[in-house]
Amino acid sequence: MNLLSRRSQVKLASDGLSILRGKREALLKDLIRRARLLRDKQRELQRRGREANASLAMARAVRGTAEVESVTAAGERPLTVSVQIEKLWGLRLGVVQHGGVIRAPQDRGISRVDYSTHVFDAAAAAEALVEQMLECSPLELQVQTLGEEIRKLGRRINAIEEYLIPRLREEIAFIKSVLEEREREERFRLKRVKKKKSRSKEEVADVAE
Repeated sequence: MNLLSRRSQVKLASDGLSILRGKREALLKDLIRRARLLRDKQRELQRRGREANASLAMARAVRGTAEVESVTAAGERPLTVSVQIEKLWGLRLGVVQHGGVIRAPQDRGISRVDYSTHVFDAAAAAEALVEQMLECSPLELQVQTLGEEIRKLGRRINAIEEYLIPRLREEIAFIKSVLEEREREERFRLKRVKKKKSRSKEEVADVAE
């Protein structure tokens, strides 16, 4: 029974190993796809950041910090953001959804007549930067989550490959050797019994004669 049990365990471990390898490969492909997308979005984030800094510096230089701060206060508004859950191989990945971040000039609550174009440009550039940050942040978390899961899978695969299956196979080999030894001993015992019976028959025959 122990031998059959160990062989069954080896099969289960091997099947589980195949499943884990398949999961790791699928997650790795998805990780690579998301990492490339994140790389492109981060490049765009850096570009928008430079534009926002340049636009803000220009607005302050032309109109002064006071006017920029006045427009900032007048243009404040709540930003609606919702988090959805994407399920992937048992993982829960956060996905951020948001309404329009970049507003048209007439939607800022201030008149273009009262403020400089430079100030409106700085506001638009800042909103474009915020929009790109909302695109990058969930992707960064997704890539981090996938990377951690892939590392966990790697550790589990290594444990099964390098420890569990070899240990089970060693136990199988030991059990087989014990069974073979018992079988040899049983054959030897039967031979001795057979010889004893044969001798007993011979002795009985001699007595009868």
